[in-house]
Amino acid sequence: MGEKKAIVFSTHILEEVESACSRAIIIDRGHIVANGTPQELKMKSDSAGSVIVTVANILAEKLKERATAVGGVRRVQVVRQEGSSATVKVYPEQKSKSHELSHALGEMAQKEHWIIEALQIEEGRLDEVFRSITLSDTSKEASK
Repeated sequence: MGEKKAIVFSTHILEEVESACSRAIIIDRGHIVANGTPQELKMKSDSAGSVIVTVANILAEKLKERATAVGGVRRVQVVRQEGSSATVKVYPEQKSKSHELSHALGEMAQKEHWIIEALQIEEGRLDEVFRSITLSDTSKEASK
């Protein structure tokens, strides 16, 4: 039915938005603060486009140091050290360059003879976008 008609519903359950909506509008205190497809809104997330990589037999700080040296990296965050495996989240300078960044990390792993256990590109999260857009007003109210 939604292909031929507009269906409007209000929800705070963002998983529903992703699964059922072709367009989303975020309203905060009566004002539209975001408007786009769920995918467009997820790209506004700070984590969108980041590359999460898990490497075996390396310390997290060493992996962070080496990943920081890759071109086009804005920052690197240690996610966890589990046994001998380390996971970092690598943020590209430009979200549109995440595929190039993942390729560069793969090339580095090959040179360093690392064993990559997992590598994924983060697509972003609606809840993160929602909080970042609406939190400032909420924080202001709480401080009054």
